[in-house]
Amino acid sequence: MRPVTVSPDGGRRSITSLKASIPRLSDFQLINALSLEQLLGNPHEPCQLIEAHFSSADHPLAGIDQHSPHLPGALQMHPSYLEAGTDRSKYYPNYDHPSDGNLLPDHELTLALENIGIFPDTLVIVYGTDPDGSMAAARLTWALLYAGVQRVRFLDGGIRSWITHGNETSPLIEIAGMAPNPLQSPSAEWQIRSEFLATTDEVSRLNSSHGKLIDVRRRDEWDGTNPNQYSFFSKAGHIPSAEYQGDWKNLVDQNSDKIGPLLDSIAQRWRDQGILDGNVASGKRSLIFYCGTGWRSSIAFLVALSLGLRAKNYDDGFYGWSWDEENEIVYGETSPALR
Repeated sequence: MRPVTVSPDGGRRSITSLKASIPRLSDFQLINALSLEQLLGNPHEPCQLIEAHFSSADHPLAGIDQHSPHLPGALQMHPSYLEAGTDRSKYYPNYDHPSDGNLLPDHELTLALENIGIFPDTLVIVYGTDPDGSMAAARLTWALLYAGVQRVRFLDGGIRSWITHGNETSPLIEIAGMAPNPLQSPSAEWQIRSEFLATTDEVSRLNSSHGKLIDVRRRDEWDGTNPNQYSFFSKAGHIPSAEYQGDWKNLVDQNSDKIGPLLDSIAQRWRDQGILDGNVASGKRSLIFYCGTGWRSSIAFLVALSLGLRAKNYDDGFYGWSWDEENEIVYGETSPALR
């Protein structure tokens, strides 16, 4: 994968200061509204638009306003469609000790995608509807890449950029899973990309020669002063081996919901923080990102991938780590990146 960035006007250019020479990991790209418009106008390149919906996972229709704008032909999906959710014990008998992340087991994950017409060689474009929707879109994008979908695009700026560009929208949208497609045989074999997922066991054995663990939560979550971020969390603090890059929101332009315009500045900040060193830039070490439950860290994963870096999402997150009484938790310690 050649390291690229997306300039504010949507153009692609090399990041000359990042000279990573690593194998192509996937055909993932940030895509702008103009490029998407051109892609949708190409009859020889069919694709599936996915609108990431951010609402209560227990009520997939909650928060859907049929009068709000959507991209024509998009399929709306909540990330929980690809997660074990409340039925997790069905797939993980040891749910009291979650260690494999929040996604459905691999076979169930690929079946869920096939049920809505997504296969390994399907071109999928994912977009969000607001800042939180961008987080949900990143979560879905990571899940699709992990499942082995070979061509995934992330609409930088979400639907806001589409509308700003003057493109048409639709008031109607189909909900994923409400009307499954007729069962089809995959036109290509699924290949799970396990290199995109970090497990609790891997994090517990992590050393400096393998990768760096990066925390993207809020500062008060990192130092443990806000133990009630999640009602189901009983502990607070951070994983001892982690470095702190700052709140995940510093990875997204808060005015445009875009990642691309910030890539150069993010790369420089990570260098200044010691996160992006020579071993990471050369692909010898991976960046492993975590948050509470693997959603916010998905944004950081896409940022790193866009910079041409090796990256993993620790899907268990702090929740999975803190569940095990034997795992150490640090309270209040300052990361070198914060000094």
